[in-house]
Amino acid sequence: MEQILKIMFNTIFALLLFILLLPIYLLVFLFLLFFQGWPVFFYQKRVGKGFKVFNLFKYRTMRVGSNGPLITVKEDQRVTFSGKLMRRLKADELPQILNVLVGNLNFVGPRPEVPKYVNKEDFFFLREIKPGLTDFSSILFANEEKVLLKLGGVDRYNDLLKIKLEVISYYLEVKSFWVDIKILIFTILSFFAPKTINKTIKKEINKKNPALIKKITDIGI
Repeated sequence: MEQILKIMFNTIFALLLFILLLPIYLLVFLFLLFFQGWPVFFYQKRVGKGFKVFNLFKYRTMRVGSNGPLITVKEDQRVTFSGKLMRRLKADELPQILNVLVGNLNFVGPRPEVPKYVNKEDFFFLREIKPGLTDFSSILFANEEKVLLKLGGVDRYNDLLKIKLEVISYYLEVKSFWVDIKILIFTILSFFAPKTINKTIKKEINKKNPALIKKITDIGI
């Protein structure tokens, strides 16, 4: 029953949200076209359910032709001025509603990773569930680029990923349709009170895994 509810929710809510956000999509499109030029959109290969690779849609925030690591850190010189603004507001991820509509993503679930960092042992959950737009991990690590810079750069991403996977394991323990609704509410509220929401999430995780909270705290989250 919960699975049916989740499918219905993802489909209906994604369609409604896409329609409601159309004026914002247009404004962002024109803003980026004026300040950055073409192309406006960008896609990146990510690993989905069943370890199938799909294209994750985003607004482009980097200079055309930029090469380098797949992961970015704060003050990455490849990111444009308008791109920094988009990333700060998380507006570059708005096109991912399309990924929900076509069935690549759920609204709630572990964030999809690039193939380079995925293996079938650590990402076992992809055998059964879809990645999502948001989860406990993506809220806690909303400032991931800043945290990664503090840890020492993109070479330390695997260390950060291990902690994120532990947070995902917690989500897998408690996941339900109503937990997903709570995560969506937390996601919205985190734009207005990020510290309060982070504290709330850490308090919940601490009941089951205090050692994980120490790891999260030690890296400055």
